[in-house]
Amino acid sequence: MRVLLGMISNYLYKLKQNEVFENIKGIWIGNYEHESGITLEQIVKDVLDKEYSFPIIKSDNFGHGLLKTVIPIGTKAKIDTKKEQKIELIEKPLI
Repeated sequence: MRVLLGMISNYLYKLKQNEVFENIKGIWIGNYEHESGITLEQIVKDVLDKEYSFPIIKSDNFGHGLLKTVIPIGTKAKIDTKKEQKIELIEKPLI
């Protein structure tokens, strides 16, 4: 599992070095916690290190849990962290 944590961190640093975070308006992450207690949220915060001002939303209800939410990749969405429903799809995803 330590390898997985290192890979996630490396991927995020690679995105940072390639200035990907300069061109996005928000990040939506899932829930992952390593047996050591390190969370995906902590890894993302460590890599981004308060350099960016876009919202980061963490959602526990997708993946392998009982309640799941589909995250459509490439579909435009509006993020408003002040609303109860923080993410609104503004175009229909491809099925």
